[in-house]
Amino acid sequence: MKPIFFAICAIGCVVLLASQALGVEITFRAEAEIRSPMLRIGDIAEISPAEKARDLADLALFSSPAHGEERCYRSATLRAYVRDAVRGQAEQESITFAGADAVCIRHGALVVEDNEIVGVINEHLESAIGHMGAEKLRFVPRNTPETLSLPEGDVDFEVLFPNPDVVSSRQATLIVRVDGRVRHNISVPGEVQAFVPVVVTSGNLGRGDVIGAGDVRVELKNLNGLKNPVTEKADAIGMKLRRPLSVNRVISESDLDLPVLVERRQMITLVASRGTLEITSTGQAMASGRRGDIVMIKNLRSDREVPGRVIGPGLAKVEF
Repeated sequence: MKPIFFAICAIGCVVLLASQALGVEITFRAEAEIRSPMLRIGDIAEISPAEKARDLADLALFSSPAHGEERCYRSATLRAYVRDAVRGQAEQESITFAGADAVCIRHGALVVEDNEIVGVINEHLESAIGHMGAEKLRFVPRNTPETLSLPEGDVDFEVLFPNPDVVSSRQATLIVRVDGRVRHNISVPGEVQAFVPVVVTSGNLGRGDVIGAGDVRVELKNLNGLKNPVTEKADAIGMKLRRPLSVNRVISESDLDLPVLVERRQMITLVASRGTLEITSTGQAMASGRRGDIVMIKNLRSDREVPGRVIGPGLAKVEF
């Protein structure tokens, strides 16, 4: 029995040693179609044994050809890249190569370039806040977005802004789906620029000044960073400033106050009306008031006090 046992053992040992000597075998394909920005070993070759394939197939070699482009590489060139990629994953001496003398690689993926990503965000921006009437509306990324590679299928883009006040958002989130499945979810830092006509000062104005037509003008300004700017000159003219403003400052609604049109104890014109009938008389304001305010007015003829609505400088209206 011993001779037979030794014979079987010898054959098994030879097979085992041969397997160990073989190590990793990488067999290049003549053609390969890839769908990612980086070329990987598994894209261009068969790897054996199977347990090694799991470890080595995803190792990156170099950048893929451009979308739709085909390039051919000699296997000698590819062997050098493979040996460099597997360093530390397998012993150099244990790798053997076989297969095609050259590999032609075609990039068949759909590539979404950085400018296309920004274009998608801008399209969403237009639909989200286009009603504001901005003459220039755009999203400006802080850094160039990374190019995306997608498999074939129906592509759908969703854009989200984290801030409900879209103009104040500091980033945009882009969700990319292919055939309904999310393939990418990326954040793109940047800022929204929405240029609209706003009212700015033509010169230095002081607190309490009443704005005249020559004190303001309209300019295009980026809404980002502005809070409730005044957009019509008519809304600023005749208003009183609550604080001083230097030249070229954007006027916000909070900067304005209605001017006092009637001062306390001021002699004013009192307009009494009923239908088309209108009578004027002189009265004395018992309190100060702005346009629309109701103040008590002493009728000098009757010496009675009646409520009147301030309608202009030194002018109030009463009903009878």
